[in-house]
Amino acid sequence: MRPFFVYNTLTRTVEELKTLRPGVVTYYSCGPTVYLPQHLGNMRSYLFTDVLQRALRLNGYEVRHVMNITDVGHMTSDEDAGEDKIEKTAREQGRSPAEVAEYYIAQFRHDLALLHIEPPTVPPGRYARATEHIPDMIALIQRIVQRGYGYVAQSGVYFDIERWRGPGGRGRLGRQSLDEQSSTQRLEHAGDKRSPHDFALWVLDQPHHIMQWDSPWGRGYPGWHIECSAMAMKYLGPTIDIHSGGLDHVPIHHENEIAQSEAATGQPFVHYFMHNAFLVGMEGAKISKSAGRFPVLADIVAAGLNPLAFRLFCLGAKYRSELAFSMDAVRAAQTNLEYFAQFARSQPEQGQEDAPWVAQYLDRFLEALNNDLNTPQALAVALELVAEAYRRGDRHIWRALCACDSVLGLDLAMMRQEASSSALPPAIAALAAQRAAARGQRDFARADALRREIEAAGYEVKDTAQGSVVQLRSV
Repeated sequence: MRPFFVYNTLTRTVEELKTLRPGVVTYYSCGPTVYLPQHLGNMRSYLFTDVLQRALRLNGYEVRHVMNITDVGHMTSDEDAGEDKIEKTAREQGRSPAEVAEYYIAQFRHDLALLHIEPPTVPPGRYARATEHIPDMIALIQRIVQRGYGYVAQSGVYFDIERWRGPGGRGRLGRQSLDEQSSTQRLEHAGDKRSPHDFALWVLDQPHHIMQWDSPWGRGYPGWHIECSAMAMKYLGPTIDIHSGGLDHVPIHHENEIAQSEAATGQPFVHYFMHNAFLVGMEGAKISKSAGRFPVLADIVAAGLNPLAFRLFCLGAKYRSELAFSMDAVRAAQTNLEYFAQFARSQPEQGQEDAPWVAQYLDRFLEALNNDLNTPQALAVALELVAEAYRRGDRHIWRALCACDSVLGLDLAMMRQEASSSALPPAIAALAAQRAAARGQRDFARADALRREIEAAGYEVKDTAQGSVVQLRSV
């Protein structure tokens, strides 16, 4: 198995991945809070999650991946302040919280399918919903209280963060003291909390909150942070290999997860934290729901673009780098999508061995991925592989290209299968492939000349959002 290197936020260095069990990766990624549509910034995060698990599998790992869905307990502020996000939407829309959650979960799944984002593997094909794991959260809170790191007050059960960290202690991820951390937070100090820095494990004394459950401390609901710890440990054990999420989770959410998890078990919670950077607008502002109007995947479709073009657009930047979004940038990525698609559609029958010269490209593709998921370099190698096949006039690259596509996630095999059901004559297919190559190289004069040659033979060419289609002209 090749070495696989990742940037670990815990150590702020690139490290070789060493898993708890050889050949197996336990992986927990933060999923959506389902109170509004997931914007394109959210989808970039889920694409990162998808590419990471695909890259690990290509390297021969078994990936045990859990992703949560938060459908209760996430306040309008990450610091336990304000109203529950789902209940807020429910009141505004005149629906029940369950109806709100189901509606946005369905929308989330629809967008994942359009982007070819695979579901988690644990539980098989399912997402871990917070409301289905309340007993697990209660049991974890009890352990924290028993070990002296949680205390019960009238307003809730709280985590004693100052006892956990000790005098002047700094956070493991953000590396800030509590005073430094609070300078960038809005802290709501309930009168019965020992410290404004303590966070809620279980919320009590909220009679107007719609979603509530019985607990040893009274009727209430879980704090947001406890949900991820409980679900991660239920399915993956007290210590996991990788935990991922957006950079905004570093100072609060993931910091609190570490504290409560290790306080409960006395064992390390996560060995490698990985965080993706934000998608930003052209003016540099982070794309977020709090900013008001935010772009969603439906906007990509409405613009006549293939959602997979957004996937390729995201792969064109390193996950730890901010990425500036624009429709023009997605259109540019669609050119690469059409380039891959046209090659796949013109690919001859499967089963043939790759040409000897192809192996080096797959090696380079893996080398890029294994260097902290360098997707821009990996994508460039895959494009270069197709270009070299055209240059040599040798299209025996299908197996290597499919290996690359197992991470790129375009499903080129399906594109080829759909094309084979209405196969073109070899001469026309060759012209179509040459035209795709010319368009990919932005040689539009040659592409137009090839179009005229195809049309002169009695075929028509349609350039669509899904790529170029060549078919016999109807009479």
